[in-house]
Amino acid sequence: MDELVRNSDNLNYSTIEILSIINQKDKADQDKNFEIYTQILSRQKNFSAIHTGYEDGSFYEVINLDIDEKLKEDYNASELDKWLLIKIDGQNIDKKEVILYDENLNETSKIVEENSYDPTKRPWYEMAISSENKSIKTPPYKFSHINSYGLTFSKELNGSKNVVSVDFLIEDFKNIFKNNLNQENIDMFLFKEDRSTIFAITKDNNLLLDFFEENKELKEFENANVIDIKGKKYIVQIAKLHNPNIDEYIIFFADYKKIIAPYFSQTFQIILSLVIICLIMILLIVYFSKIIVAPIFKLVQESKKIKDRKYGNILKVDSSILEVSILSNSFLDMSKSIYEYQQSLEEKVEQRTKELNLKNEELFKISITDKLTGLYNRVKLDKVLQENMSLSLRYENIFSVIIIDIDFFKKINDNFGHQVGDDVLKEVATILNKNIRDVDTLGRWGGEEFLVVCPETLKESAKELALKLNRVIKFHKFSTYTNNVTISVGVASCGLKDSSYDDIISNADTALYRAKKEGRDRVEVF
Repeated sequence: MDELVRNSDNLNYSTIEILSIINQKDKADQDKNFEIYTQILSRQKNFSAIHTGYEDGSFYEVINLDIDEKLKEDYNASELDKWLLIKIDGQNIDKKEVILYDENLNETSKIVEENSYDPTKRPWYEMAISSENKSIKTPPYKFSHINSYGLTFSKELNGSKNVVSVDFLIEDFKNIFKNNLNQENIDMFLFKEDRSTIFAITKDNNLLLDFFEENKELKEFENANVIDIKGKKYIVQIAKLHNPNIDEYIIFFADYKKIIAPYFSQTFQIILSLVIICLIMILLIVYFSKIIVAPIFKLVQESKKIKDRKYGNILKVDSSILEVSILSNSFLDMSKSIYEYQQSLEEKVEQRTKELNLKNEELFKISITDKLTGLYNRVKLDKVLQENMSLSLRYENIFSVIIIDIDFFKKINDNFGHQVGDDVLKEVATILNKNIRDVDTLGRWGGEEFLVVCPETLKESAKELALKLNRVIKFHKFSTYTNNVTISVGVASCGLKDSSYDDIISNADTALYRAKKEGRDRVEVF
């Protein structure tokens, strides 16, 4: 529609004005509808009709009678009639107006008929309403007013539950296929699963029916096969169309002899050329092999064995030419020396590589792991925070962090010793690790503090997780510490003003400080 507005001298409306007019049902706007629809149909010769279906059952359609010769006969139109207008009023749904117009938009006849047509029950209306304000295209179907198949393109008007549509006859698609196929060599048909023909795209003949008589199973033709139909060979292939509502297929018949003929000619020319070249080469080889080529060729073959590391298969080349014999002996000595050296070198490299890989794995694990708890350390947590912050800045993903502090941990160390304190830290780490989600990352932030990074998580979800962790720690019976252990938790999520993860950590720390200030053993959200 934008394209029509830009390139039309007669459409004196903007696109927004056109959509606004189409969305209304009063008489003045419907007169504008008629003007706009006829101008669009005049310019787009392949559109058969434009219509609007309204939520209350109202319907407004303009049909180009010149698009199909049977239309004028079906509606008792004269040769001068060009446009057909069908109107259904939602206030009087049992009646419909059928009005004929000539080329100059003068009304020539009008009748009022009984109506059973409900636009809101049509596939194009239902698909457009359920498409979330996107344009849709229906599968091919038979139109209700003419004996022809077609497609409908539809779109809901700005959430109004009013749908504007364009009908497109499938005959126009036949022209597209015809322009892109060699009709002398290829025939193409559409048919349904019950083998009733929709239409022949290229030629109207009995080829498809003859094929059905001789072939009952169609799956074997998903790949191209050569078959005989009535004494003539064809290359046949069947493809299923992507239609969720109806099982429809397209079938290609290619004349085997006509398709293969160019390849036979080219193949014959290539073979003939190869035969001539081979005859010349054979004569040259016989001539030169008698003099020097034979021993040198053998020497070259032995040198290739060195390249391919087949040192044990190298043979000495006997030749009446002294230089060839000397070179052959040198190849033998060289291959033996290279083989021994290579074996020793490869064994050393393999051993060193294994050792290096093990060391690298150990170093990497040590570099990101807290030695006491076995959780990730600050290095790994910084990297995870930076990755989540980058995703947040690029895609506006929300992620959250949870900072956990063991309440009165210093008293545990002072009253029970550092060994018990270490046991408490390790057990807390184990409990937290078992109760976070698979997508979360847990690590020791420092001292008795732990950090959980929750990707793509809003603060409400993060708070629920924090409350869960608070409960499981509170009710856990520790192995070496007889008293209950509680934790204070601060939760924060990234916001639009946060430019780095340090801002989010600072917010979580603020929430943690408030949790401690309010009496500990609680969860606070920034």
